[in-house]
Amino acid sequence: MLDLAHLNDRQLKAVKLVDRPLLILAGAGSGKTRVITYKVAYLLEQNLYKPNQILALTFTKKAATEMTERIKKLVGVDLSGMFVGTFHAFGAYLLRKYGHYIGLDRNFSIYDAEDQQNLIKAIIKDGLVDQTVRPSAVLSKITQAKLAGYGPDSYFRNSYGDYFDEIVSKVYREYQRRLKALNAVDFSDLLLLTLQLFEQHPYVLSGVSNRFRYVLVDEYQDTNTLQYQIVYKIVREHRNICVVGDEDQSIYSWRGATIENIQRFLKDFPEHEIIKLERNYRSTEVILEAANQVISKNPNRIEKRLWTDLKGGDKIKVVEASSPYEEALFVLKQLEAYKDDLDSVAILYRVNALSRVFEEVFVRFGVPYRLVGGVGFYQRMEIKDILAYLKFLNNLKDEVSLLRVINTPARKIGAKTIEKFREYAQNAHLSLGEFIWYLSLDAYDPDLLLTFVSKEFRGILDNMLEDKWLGKYRSFFEKLGKLIAATYNEDVKTLITNLIKLIGYSDWIRKVSSSQEEADSRLDNIKELLAVADKEKYQGREGLQAFLEDVSLMEQASKEAGEDSKGRVNLMTVHAAKGLEFKTVFIVGAEEGLFPHSRSFDDPAQMQEERRLFYVAITRAKRHLYITYSTMRNGSPSMPSNYIEDIDEDLIERIG
Repeated sequence: MLDLAHLNDRQLKAVKLVDRPLLILAGAGSGKTRVITYKVAYLLEQNLYKPNQILALTFTKKAATEMTERIKKLVGVDLSGMFVGTFHAFGAYLLRKYGHYIGLDRNFSIYDAEDQQNLIKAIIKDGLVDQTVRPSAVLSKITQAKLAGYGPDSYFRNSYGDYFDEIVSKVYREYQRRLKALNAVDFSDLLLLTLQLFEQHPYVLSGVSNRFRYVLVDEYQDTNTLQYQIVYKIVREHRNICVVGDEDQSIYSWRGATIENIQRFLKDFPEHEIIKLERNYRSTEVILEAANQVISKNPNRIEKRLWTDLKGGDKIKVVEASSPYEEALFVLKQLEAYKDDLDSVAILYRVNALSRVFEEVFVRFGVPYRLVGGVGFYQRMEIKDILAYLKFLNNLKDEVSLLRVINTPARKIGAKTIEKFREYAQNAHLSLGEFIWYLSLDAYDPDLLLTFVSKEFRGILDNMLEDKWLGKYRSFFEKLGKLIAATYNEDVKTLITNLIKLIGYSDWIRKVSSSQEEADSRLDNIKELLAVADKEKYQGREGLQAFLEDVSLMEQASKEAGEDSKGRVNLMTVHAAKGLEFKTVFIVGAEEGLFPHSRSFDDPAQMQEERRLFYVAITRAKRHLYITYSTMRNGSPSMPSNYIEDIDEDLIERIG
């Protein structure tokens, strides 16, 4: 007998209501997983549906496995035939069974991200488009197009239509042609082709709808347009559906999730019922009241107010620091109280760049940490690019660094061109780096070159330079020569600033990034690198060498400190913290322009998502919450986030 006694009134109602479409608005920490598993168990125990008539869709395999195990414990019956899994797993299941109707062999392969990127690399290498294009940037655009429902033929007319979109359009068409020839699909195809199957073959859809008589969707606020359409088509006739989510935690618009799906549900199922789960089992009353006050400022939301039996609680500590380093030191000092329980502590930030100062402070003071769902600061692409330039400027024989930057940003210097450069270098008895260096100085300041080479060699070089082919790259050589000369009299911060401007790196980052969010994140990381390059400390050639040495030592120490194991404080973005909970949470960098991010200032929808993100950050905390900000960031004054002002002063303890 299924024991429902420990469900609260709202949870019990949600479990038992089965005669109409149901939207369960499950607030943070309100026990939604318990409700959805008990609901499936109730459907089975009451013999309302057989296991093979139930379809439960989740967003991670881990969540699906956990749900299945819980249901088994509750009902103790054979669940074979019941489908509990991710949307992508469900798409794969349908395409294995019915894919032949759209020309797909049931033995198709599913390409992961690495497979997809390798296929796109091959297409680019075969000369279809400019070989300097980054495969990852093209793949990201193709994935976005598929999630928006655009195939190769409709992509270009639904994009900005610029040069890069033209490249993507060409690669997309060839990419799909090769996938078909290889009898393969990618993860986005698992959704797009499933919808195509339903639309082109109604009898297949009818069979699926008749099979799955009750459908449940977890984390409904994270569904995208394709996922909504797939679910709606299955349940449109029988109307037996339950979706569980929280519009206040919809924070993934950048990967296709749309909060509009909740409004769509209300419109497409006018006979629906809404049940709000507002009792929170995680956080103290003070933390929840702050969360309620922040999220209540968002318009057009379904009113919901979290509450708890955990009355009172510590006040939220709002901390003003004079610099990011002081902010990190404050957090470090508080960690002394958790030295035996660091796993229970999380440091949350809006942008990845903010991890840098905490990584460095923790390494310096021997605090073990784990970087959750992210890449260490010095391992990020844009940081490695800039450092590779600096390494080559410092050591002209460093061919590894040269090969990384010679075509970054794209300059149409492919493998064949590099081999030709190498051939010239060998003829002159030089390393590739030295040869490039001489060409650079000649293009920038021929007289300066004579201080490094003999007149005899100058003659050999002149003969080479008569080759008009080399002239195509004169602009690049001239820029590189200017930078090499600058290393002797400029500090590292100025050198990096001029480097970025001279090679157009910021514009290139915006071009190759898959989204505005990614571009801004990368540019924020570069600002953080500039903050590391202290003008007074790193002057001239010796300063450049000292800077690179310090960075290398910090990079290695960060790798060692960030190895995953028990007893480590958690560093992560707020996005990565979704679904997690911690005894103590530090929300750092709570400043206007960072949180909310400046990118969102002119977009009301994005500003609402920023507020939801802050709400998610607050509700990760169980007992203790700190919100910190700096009055100076990267050399400029900064203001505390307006979200702090939305919290009543009687809930706050301010620390200067």
